Amino acid sequence: MTPNPSGTRETEDDTRPAKMPRARWARWWRVGEPRPPRRTVVSASVTTSVALTVLVAVGTLTHQTVLIPPLAATTAIVTATPGSPLAQPRHVLGGHLLSCLVCFTVLALGWHGPWAAALACGAACGLGLLFKVAHPPAMATVVMIMLTEPRATHFTALLATGATLLVLVQLVSSRLQREVYPTTWW
Repeated sequence: MTPNPSGTRETEDDTRPAKMPRARWARWWRVGEPRPPRRTVVSASVTTSVALTVLVAVGTLTHQTVLIPPLAATTAIVTATPGSPLAQPRHVLGGHLLSCLVCFTVLALGWHGPWAAALACGAACGLGLLFKVAHPPAMATVVMIMLTEPRATHFTALLATGATLLVLVQLVSSRLQREVYPTTWW
């Protein structure tokens, strides 16, 4: 090893400093992607609040607030990343409704509880990928259905209404801002 005027040690076959300077070490956690513009942050925050307020109102009126957690995750994807494939209506509606179908099929087969929920999540995820409607928050829908076992007709209609409302709120928000959403309908 040879001493270096900067106070770090270097080996002859490795010219990197043996001790990283503190200023460079403190930046290891910084992400290389730029921050979104303020307008995008404000828009996503306001649109998320409006969409969830609508969902809470519908959930309270119908006594089905159990739909709020999975649709809240969907709202975050739709409002924060509206250009993402996962935020498009096909994935939002198709992912939740396919997951719903898988769950009620599993329940009809007589499987119940958390173990059945795990199997239903796997099946819904695989089918979502196969039919090109993958939507990660729909896995929360699977868990909700498997653990609460609601009536299929009532729950499916509420889920479709809630997912449609989220898409419509984002559609109105993007039109007001002269942005493009959705990038693809189906």
